[in-house]
Amino acid sequence: MLQCIEESGFGRRGKDAMEQGHIVWISECMDYAEDRLAEIVRHHFADLGYDHRFFEGKKVVVKPNLVMKKAPDAAATTHPAVLGAVLCVLREMDVSPVIAESPGGLYNKQRLEGVYRACGIQDVAARYGAALNLDTSAVQMPFPEGKKVKMFHVIAPVAEADVLIDLCKLKSHSLTKMSAAVKNLFGVIPGIEKFEMHATFPDYGDFVAMLCDLCEMLCRKKTVIAITDAVVGMEGNGPTAGTPRKIGALLTSPSPFASDLACEKILGFEGTVPLVREAVSRGLCPADAHALDIRGAAIDTVAVPNFKAPDSAEKRAPSALTVLSKGKLGRFFMPRPVVVRESCRGCGECVASCPKHTIELLAERKNGTRIAHIKHASCIRCYCCQELCPFHAVRVKKNVILKIISSI
Repeated sequence: MLQCIEESGFGRRGKDAMEQGHIVWISECMDYAEDRLAEIVRHHFADLGYDHRFFEGKKVVVKPNLVMKKAPDAAATTHPAVLGAVLCVLREMDVSPVIAESPGGLYNKQRLEGVYRACGIQDVAARYGAALNLDTSAVQMPFPEGKKVKMFHVIAPVAEADVLIDLCKLKSHSLTKMSAAVKNLFGVIPGIEKFEMHATFPDYGDFVAMLCDLCEMLCRKKTVIAITDAVVGMEGNGPTAGTPRKIGALLTSPSPFASDLACEKILGFEGTVPLVREAVSRGLCPADAHALDIRGAAIDTVAVPNFKAPDSAEKRAPSALTVLSKGKLGRFFMPRPVVVRESCRGCGECVASCPKHTIELLAERKNGTRIAHIKHASCIRCYCCQELCPFHAVRVKKNVILKIISSI
């Protein structure tokens, strides 16, 4: 049976925290030495007032980015050393958090255990005595202020938390261009219901607005602490098929929106990440990173040159073409996912993850083995298939006309 959680007293404090300023702590960190990471987290928490008295009597959930079964070195998931550093600092304050995540695909005990194990989370949790969530129930959370969504279905541990530590990974993303603190919170939607959200909001702008609704709701109902693993990020065709790229930073902020604004500039994406621009339009963060209260290292100190955007990222084009791409010809100009036949193993993961059911497995090889086939006429360009393919057998192909014009 679904429960329904209204705004709590803790939620009021979360709302106040979101509105008290746009502080972002940035510390340089060139590797995953856990002692050094813990020292950074300890310092950030002390400055932001996250001490023993702050956490006392509150339910704390740590939500890493565990999009799928990936080894830490792939840079697709939050590194276990960063989680270990956070757990170390929390244990020093006698805080017993729960680690919770809803990866892509089915949301069940078996899948959760597999992801925790593959991503290196299980060992770290055992070392610090932290609980791994295996409860797959969900709770309805009303948000009448939402622009697109008035009620979200959220995994139970997150819905019931007083403090949510948003432990994200800084990456490129084929759909949203950048994945960091705000996008990481999409993982509080249970399992395949995330695919349903893609189907409900096939329009890109509506989907981004929904993500902002979700993050804003969580920030208003509870205290959200955004910690961004930007020691090694992912560039290119993220969030799972890109290339690791050293950035050398760890960020902490009481605002996921402010943190993402800083990350946008660190990657050289300033002004072009739709999630951040949506937040700016709602007054949830300043329009420019210079207006942030940056503490520690300056943004320019950790900024990385020539960080590769995903192939699906919108390129600068003549205004007439831009208008066409947003009209009836939009589907023609948008980059589309294509199957790399040589790499496809017919596992069916893309079939299961497609929100519009536009992918099928066809027996196209001589030995009868099957290959995924995408019906592009029905494809909404959400790139879930590319994100969740365990064999990197789906790539994003740009429209040849747009590719030529964007290179001029």
